[in-house]
Amino acid sequence: MLNIILFVTAYPILFLMYFFIVKNNGNENHLLFSVTMEDTWLQQEEVKKISSDFRRQMRVLLLILSIIPFTSLLSKHVSIQLTIWMMWVLALCFVLFIPFGIANKRLKQWKKENHLYSEQKLISYTELKNAGNIRKVTFLPFFLPILVSFSIWIFAIFCENKFSFMAKGDHWIVFTMACLTVLFWMIALLMDHKPIEVICYESDININYTRAKKNIWKNFWLLCCWINTAYTFTVFLPFVSDKFYQGTILIGSIVYCAVIMLLLIPLMKKFKNIENQYHDKFDTNIKMNDDNLWWMGIIYYNPKDNHTMVDKRVGLGTTVNMATPLGKISSLISVIALLSLPIVCIWIIMEEFTPIQLSIKDNTLCSQQIFEDYSIDVDDIENVTLVEELPRMSKSNGSAMDNLLKGKFHVRNQGTYQVFLNPQNKYFISFSADGVNYYMSGFDDEETMKVYEQLID
Repeated sequence: MLNIILFVTAYPILFLMYFFIVKNNGNENHLLFSVTMEDTWLQQEEVKKISSDFRRQMRVLLLILSIIPFTSLLSKHVSIQLTIWMMWVLALCFVLFIPFGIANKRLKQWKKENHLYSEQKLISYTELKNAGNIRKVTFLPFFLPILVSFSIWIFAIFCENKFSFMAKGDHWIVFTMACLTVLFWMIALLMDHKPIEVICYESDININYTRAKKNIWKNFWLLCCWINTAYTFTVFLPFVSDKFYQGTILIGSIVYCAVIMLLLIPLMKKFKNIENQYHDKFDTNIKMNDDNLWWMGIIYYNPKDNHTMVDKRVGLGTTVNMATPLGKISSLISVIALLSLPIVCIWIIMEEFTPIQLSIKDNTLCSQQIFEDYSIDVDDIENVTLVEELPRMSKSNGSAMDNLLKGKFHVRNQGTYQVFLNPQNKYFISFSADGVNYYMSGFDDEETMKVYEQLID
């Protein structure tokens, strides 16, 4: 099931990234590998060779990266499968951009050798006509999906208080999804407040160019808000009816991710059309000396620019100016998040391959795996029952693997349970202590039966 989900939601990202990196390197906006270029320069043999080498390297990487996820099918262990996928995602974030960085460096070197850079110092251009007045995002269109999303959350709170089959705290999951609608609106606002992009010395052209791009982004983020509202409702449904319980969130999540990713394709086409329309209006002298501000053509570092967010030179959207304080902080957080993936993988592997232990020591029931998870005074334990079949339960938080269920789980019409067991066993112990319900087992049935006999004695 994990592989099915990831093949549907994560695997297409490889081809989308390949498409954006390779196919988005025309010369519509007079940029090739993030290097400013005149149309006539593209006909030079060295430039053609740089482009052909780049495409060849990208095809090789595409082949290798498209095969790696299938190795997860060779293992039956969830932790190994997840580790392969996480490392694969990490590779996508870095490896796919290496050929682009190499081509960027070679092209800048070619321009230097041919003295194609302007002798003037770096100059920043700012459009003053209608500066700050190009706004396409208005409150009302975005307010409607936000209102609907949070109305679903409020109704979830009502259902949780009204009906016993909903676990306490389920509404917070719906709340999290509703907050994503607000996040899309905030991103739309942030991108809408970017300054007018200067592509030539005619203000009207700069304004119309910026207005067209901002309008496309506004429509995209508004559509994302409505899609997320629909997904919020999908997440809410399983909490209120058994009819929607099996697979609703799974199918909804797959459709949600697929739709968002597919929307990027027409989005890129629309931006490409705008670049084609304004191709002849671009004045390369305006950005001729900006090339060295883009490390590998991707990372922007300009201490003289006080803008934190700037338009990307490759792909869609914006990137941060790493010379600003906020840019440095956000970049550091992103790098830490990516580099933490190997640590997460190690922890998941340890959880799956470390056997659980259940024992009674000094009148205390101890459950342990890696660290001690539960320590319960035997005198507080009551309603001890030996169970041969576990009820259907859904994880609230914790771990759910083929050989390990650990954490907080919800059993419909029964409530919340603390679970610590090996689901491959035949016997499990059900009991309560201090108002908390538990399902537990030992590493095997022998260990489980030993603890059960000690409890009933």
